[in-house]
Amino acid sequence: MKLLSLSGVKKFSLLFSVLSLCCLNQALHAQPLEEQVSAAATATVEATTDVEATMKAMALYYKKALAAGDIPQMQNEINALQHEVARVQQYQFPAEKQPLFQQGLSEVQQQLTLVQQMLTAGDLPAAKQQLAKVDSLKKQYHKERSPGFWQLLFGG
Repeated sequence: MKLLSLSGVKKFSLLFSVLSLCCLNQALHAQPLEEQVSAAATATVEATTDVEATMKAMALYYKKALAAGDIPQMQNEINALQHEVARVQQYQFPAEKQPLFQQGLSEVQQQLTLVQQMLTAGDLPAAKQQLAKVDSLKKQYHKERSPGFWQLLFGG
């Protein structure tokens, strides 16, 4: 019998703790398990100090989730993506852009929660289809973030 490494024991202990808290929370609040898992992925996050690097990490997790061959693999990538989105949500953007960016990030988290629900239901193709909607949100809000040439020239 092979013994677990110390890091493996820590990972198991952490996972067991999270699942125990999820089960307790479900018993107390009757919250669906997929929402609890999503909440656990974003529960204790610190604000990013490098939005660009965090966005690149988000893009990587997004691509890995779309390429996932099975549900557990996709769930891992979605959890990581949700964690990174939560880190960006903690960031203080310029005051004039803060409400818009927070709205976009909240919409992304909502889409990712729907993806988690589909994965919990065992529907990998539907989860990937739902995840594709995150890309259109990214394009929409990045357009807002980066003004076009004419916008810079004439304002607005």
